[in-house]
Amino acid sequence: MLDEQAILNCVEQTMIADAKVIKEAELQLFEYQKRPGFTTFLLKVLSDEEIPTHIRLSSAIYFKNKIQRSWNATNREDGIKPDEQQVIKENLIQALVKNSENNHIRPHLTESVRGILGNNDEWDLTGVINDLLNSGKQEYVYSGLLLLFEVCIAHRWSMADHRQEIDRVIAIVFPTIEVIASQLADREDYRSNELMYLIIKCFKYACLNNFPQYFLNTEKLNAWIQLHLYLCARPLPKEVFSLDPSDRCLDKRVKVNKWGFGNLNRFIHKFSRVTKSVSQEFVSNVFNNIIPAILQEYFIVIQAWRDKTLWLGESALHYMIQFLEKCLVTEEAYPLIQPHLETIIERVIFPCLCANEESVQLLEEDPEEYTRRYFDMNKESSTADVASCDFVFVVGHKRASQLDKILPFVNSVFISYTENPDDLETAFKQEGAMRMISTLFTLLDSPSDLETIFSRYIVPILSQNRYMFLVARALETISVYPNEFKDLETLSRLFQLTYDHFMTSDLIPIQVEAADALKSLVVSNPGIHSHISAQVPGIMEKLLRLSKEFQIDTLSEVMEVFVERFADELMVFAGDLAANLVDQFLQLGCSLLDNSGNSYSTGDQDSEIQASSLLQTMTTMVMSMSKVSLIDKFLPVVKFVIVNAQISFLTEIVDLMDSLALSSQALFNQFTPEIWEMVHDVFDSFQTYAMSYFEGYLIFFETLVTHGFPQDQTFLQPFLEILSLKLDSDIDYDVESVLDILVFYALSMRDIPLFDKALKAASNDELELDDGDIIKLFLANVFVKPVETLQVSEKEGATLILLTKWFSCKFSSVFSIKLQIMAILSLFKLPELPGALKGFTSQFADKLVSLTEKLPEAIRKRDAMSKGEEGIEEVFGNDVDPAEDGYFEEYEEDLKETMLDQINVFQEVHSFLSQAQQQDNKKYNTIINSLSDEKKHSLQVILDFVSQN
Repeated sequence: MLDEQAILNCVEQTMIADAKVIKEAELQLFEYQKRPGFTTFLLKVLSDEEIPTHIRLSSAIYFKNKIQRSWNATNREDGIKPDEQQVIKENLIQALVKNSENNHIRPHLTESVRGILGNNDEWDLTGVINDLLNSGKQEYVYSGLLLLFEVCIAHRWSMADHRQEIDRVIAIVFPTIEVIASQLADREDYRSNELMYLIIKCFKYACLNNFPQYFLNTEKLNAWIQLHLYLCARPLPKEVFSLDPSDRCLDKRVKVNKWGFGNLNRFIHKFSRVTKSVSQEFVSNVFNNIIPAILQEYFIVIQAWRDKTLWLGESALHYMIQFLEKCLVTEEAYPLIQPHLETIIERVIFPCLCANEESVQLLEEDPEEYTRRYFDMNKESSTADVASCDFVFVVGHKRASQLDKILPFVNSVFISYTENPDDLETAFKQEGAMRMISTLFTLLDSPSDLETIFSRYIVPILSQNRYMFLVARALETISVYPNEFKDLETLSRLFQLTYDHFMTSDLIPIQVEAADALKSLVVSNPGIHSHISAQVPGIMEKLLRLSKEFQIDTLSEVMEVFVERFADELMVFAGDLAANLVDQFLQLGCSLLDNSGNSYSTGDQDSEIQASSLLQTMTTMVMSMSKVSLIDKFLPVVKFVIVNAQISFLTEIVDLMDSLALSSQALFNQFTPEIWEMVHDVFDSFQTYAMSYFEGYLIFFETLVTHGFPQDQTFLQPFLEILSLKLDSDIDYDVESVLDILVFYALSMRDIPLFDKALKAASNDELELDDGDIIKLFLANVFVKPVETLQVSEKEGATLILLTKWFSCKFSSVFSIKLQIMAILSLFKLPELPGALKGFTSQFADKLVSLTEKLPEAIRKRDAMSKGEEGIEEVFGNDVDPAEDGYFEEYEEDLKETMLDQINVFQEVHSFLSQAQQQDNKKYNTIINSLSDEKKHSLQVILDFVSQN
């Protein structure tokens, strides 16, 4: 029997402000929750109005968590058994109806329903929902819609072949829903719109992810389309406008309007092309009837919005513009909007990009929020201006011939400001003009015309101080301009104005955008570097101060650019800059760590993006400021990430560790104690969590075996144990990473550990490893220890297989060609070829010459690729895609530093043959005589060339 009073006491004690009491109560509840009937009792408590509200609420939360945790765990000690599950289902519906007006308890009950449905429970709620919807009582209808919403949520991802259940629910319930929706459509009260909101969202989840059978009934589909259009065009009641703008978007009446547009937009994106589920007949109906009907109504809506007789929220405009954009890029729909395109651009798109009284007020009252709202590119939002920028870009990208409808219009707006700079409405429009033209920068082919825009319009805007919102936007316009300025006078004025705003303004958006503009000017105009180098320390000093006041990843990106290009000028700031970056990162990291137990939020995402940018800037500092040691500065960051298992930063922290290790090697010709402390922390992490992320450490481990272990083998054994465990893995990319590391290990340590295990792993067909990986390890091992390598391969019965695979592999990189040459030379240097290889002399000799012939071309391609696009064009020409060339796939191999870099293989071949000719003429003749006349001639040309150079 349950001690119900004891459970109630424990629930109440979990809300007492005493951590010790709470802990004891939670431990007791943990034991009680294992007993049958516990969950049912909580449901009884939360519905009992005689029990204090705070206890009921706490019981509701515990009930929800228990359902989500234990519903599908019937075999577990704390699992909810089938008999009790049935009782809970029956009582849960009653509890939801009873508490439908309780805003505190109701959400936990609906989430509990979701928890049951989400655990693959075949709970048929169709009958219950229909009974509630047909009751005629609003509170019952509300509960019915809440349950339907949860059913639709549970089936929202049901694929086309598994929609039978949700299609059955739609067929039974939607006829009733349609009647209710028609009754609610004209009502302005909040509750009616709350019900309508649920109906619209049920429609979205049930019908707009995968094609519903319900849409085959054209009459039903048209009715739903007309309902949505009516909701889009329905004016909002006056009381909505009394709400604060930030609260207005939360009102259900505004949300109904928003999702009217949202659902229609989703409909055209999902069902305007033929698929396995969507027939050509249906698609034809969409283009011939539905889209024209929607557009006809949208044009009326646009006119009403322009006349200010209809208010549309940001999200509603966003979805409407996205719909228009889809029509813009779809060939069948484009003729429907093409005649109206100019009107759409001037009357919808442009106004959404202009400043207004609300945006200027936000700048004045909350400049930080203004910056995040209008200038933070990492902050995704469903706003009208974002959709409008996308629309303008698509016009330029997909319908370039229509740019003559945008560019003259933008120019006329700019001219209006020069003629009437004191008019506020004209100033508002300048923002729209700048946003439109900057969106098109990458698509326009006339830099000289664009530079004229900067000299005639942007410079004057930057020179005035009346409209600071325009200054911020003008600076942003500079920041997105991708071209080098040809007019040095324009460039000089832009830089000076930008620099002055950055150094003197106290407005956050102007400082941030000026910093970003400086970055772009520096990146795109390398010719100014020498002229501005004296100002760079002051710029960095200001950046450091600003980054402490306002956190946005733009500033980290700016600092990274200046560090990379002005390392010498900023050397004096290295310590302060490093300390600042570390402080900022640790603050963000600790905040993320504190929030890790809670649900992942947009704020957490923003913090992660910013923290990643800080780590990248640290790496850039280490690599650029090569004359100063930053190891001790950045070690706390590495330790924080590794010790606290901050996996989301793994890529960035491995890059930082690698750069610190290479810096230590370059500055001190060894790994410092701090680097080895870092290695120790990494290996410790492999005892807990890091083994699952082994591949992410690849570049650091390559550096470790190349530079670290040759000097200090303290941590060598635990490292090899990690590699050994990973060779036993059934994860292909982990095994491939181990093989790659073992190649580096063989070359630097001149040893062949784990080769037997590597051969076994490579023979596992289920892993489907690339033959090239094991062949390169075989060649590296043959190079450093030929006899021992062949003994292992013979023992494993793999020698012939390896040779066959080697001769069939087409390696193209400089690294792989040199590796093969050195392996062959290593074999030829043996007193005699081992028995297993005696019949391969001619193949080895022929391959040695072929590889030596091939190497110069590989070197040429490597050097050309390092130059970027110019070099690629130089080597591959305009008509050949370098990606189709074998070398392109292996190019990354040549970017890595290995012991082979120091070896001149041409000289090695020459030395070996010269020595063999003098000291072992028999071996020399055997090799030479096995070659064809053509190969003999090629070899002689190579040897003569080496002798002369």
